[in-house]
Amino acid sequence: MEECSNTGIVIQMQDYSIHDGDGVRTTIFLAGCKLRCQWCANPESWTTKSKLVFYRHKCIGCMKCATACPIDLIPCKMERPNDTCTACGKCVEVCTQKALDIACTEKSASALVKKIERDALFFRYSGGGVTFSGGEPFLQHKFMRVLLGKFEELGIDSWVETCGHFDFETVQDLIPKFSHIFLDIKHMDSEKHKNFTGCGNELILENAKKIYATGVPMTIRIPTIVEVNLDDENIEKTAQFILKNLPTANIELLPYHALGKAKYISLGIEDKFIPFTTPTAAQINHAYDIFKSYGIEIIEYR
Repeated sequence: MEECSNTGIVIQMQDYSIHDGDGVRTTIFLAGCKLRCQWCANPESWTTKSKLVFYRHKCIGCMKCATACPIDLIPCKMERPNDTCTACGKCVEVCTQKALDIACTEKSASALVKKIERDALFFRYSGGGVTFSGGEPFLQHKFMRVLLGKFEELGIDSWVETCGHFDFETVQDLIPKFSHIFLDIKHMDSEKHKNFTGCGNELILENAKKIYATGVPMTIRIPTIVEVNLDDENIEKTAQFILKNLPTANIELLPYHALGKAKYISLGIEDKFIPFTTPTAAQINHAYDIFKSYGIEIIEYR
């Protein structure tokens, strides 16, 4: 029997997105991920636990948060807000400067669908819909199963972005419900993949082949980082893998950016942020030329 859940842990919902698929879309970011990519722009997604977020630059030191805290913490003074905080949200309610917030909150499927249904007209006229992202959205497959059923009933198109690190058998009934799948391939060398993400790439590559076999259109996305995976050898091996195993998949390169640093600071884990080098346009075009030489189609949603 398929397992379902009427609630899930949501990082955020991004309305009117034009970068995560065709048309105007709403991107639902679901919490939870087994990878620990050193360049991750969404570190709040690493667990499904609710977390207090503190934006120091907004704080005026009014101390209302300390008065509201039921366990006598001073949220605006904690270097690592999540070490002892229960993320009850009482301090967020009284912060007039919006210097405090809660990341990863429990949402009901009915509330989420109600919100998305309001944008159905935009989806219909633009050829858009909903895109699940994360984190790794397939880790919350019980919640996704309920949402996909509702979206299917409403005629709302669904896409998904995945890192590929999940149990395929558990979610194989969900794959055909998507019109398109974005799958990340971060490095073809498993040892280097493990060094940079905490996990090898074997499961990811196997899942890529299994997803492709379902016939759902696929785009391979590569977060391109100079020090990690932009060398010709890795690009060549990636192209060879796609040509052999995913011959009709297209490719999109996503240049590294450091915009996630603010999240590390707000979560009190700034020491975990590792800066990398953003590739130049010439470097990206060179990598694209390699893929083109293998007959692989290039696509850009950004």
